[in-house]
Amino acid sequence: MNLDRLAAKTAQTITEKFLSTSDNAEEEKKVKELENAATKALGVLHENGVYATMLYLFAKQKDKAFSKIIREELLKLLKADEIHQMGLQISEDILDDWLEVGKHLTEKVCQKLDHLLLIKQLWEQTLIYTRFCAKAKGEPDELESA
Repeated sequence: MNLDRLAAKTAQTITEKFLSTSDNAEEEKKVKELENAATKALGVLHENGVYATMLYLFAKQKDKAFSKIIREELLKLLKADEIHQMGLQISEDILDDWLEVGKHLTEKVCQKLDHLLLIKQLWEQTLIYTRFCAKAKGEPDELESA
């Protein structure tokens, strides 16, 4: 399985979706917001795990546009062909329902340690790539100081 490719493609999708809603004047602000959002979600993932990350992204949905985009794309990773053989697929119609997503995570993803660790690693790589995609969209000066 080439999970690195999958993480990279998902990070590109998150970046494109997030920045497509802005014009050039506000793009710099959006780039910083995306970078911060990915960093915060990554921190929750590192400290508390897969379930807590998704709970955090659902809790932030009311006041932050980034959370829905990141949340949906991370969940869509469970439907990827590379993950399909593990039986972790999630139905498209429950992506906005925390109770159903939480139930899916506990019953499917968190049930086996190897599945949980794989998804955690995949989400970490995706969020890291998202941070750097945002940085790459930013000013060239910012890249040099990073």
